[in-house]
Amino acid sequence: MNNFSKKAILFFDGECVLCNKTVQWILKNENHKREILFCKLNSNFARSFIPEHLKSIDSVILYKNQHFYIYFDAFIQIVSNLKWYWKFLYILVIIPKFLRKKLYTWIAKNRKIWFGKTDECWIMTNEWKNRCID
Repeated sequence: MNNFSKKAILFFDGECVLCNKTVQWILKNENHKREILFCKLNSNFARSFIPEHLKSIDSVILYKNQHFYIYFDAFIQIVSNLKWYWKFLYILVIIPKFLRKKLYTWIAKNRKIWFGKTDECWIMTNEWKNRCID
C-alpha cells in the first residue's frame, strides 16, 4: 500500500458505459497534479487490494489518503482533484448522507439499463495508459 500513499485509486466497473465515461470526464477535468489512478473492479489488483467488506457493494470505490470511500463520498473526494471551476460540486456534501447514498444506489442499480453495457473497458490513450492499474 505504500506505493500508493500519495496517489488516489478509483476502482470502477469496466463494463459500465457510465463508469467509463465518468473516468474519461475525470481525466479531462482533473487538475494539473494528476493524482488519480484508475483500476477496473474485476481486476486481480482490485480483488487483492480492496477489503472483503467492500467487494460486494455496487459502487465505485476510491482509495485516497489510506482510506476507502464509496458511493457519493467517493465522488465528493474526487472533486478536490478537479480543475478549479468544478469545485462547486463540493456543494453536494450539504445533501444528507442517507439521501446521497439513496440517490447513488438508485443510479447504480439502473446505470446499465440507462447507459448501456460494454464487453470491454474503454482503452485509454497512450497519454493516460500510465494512469491505469491492471
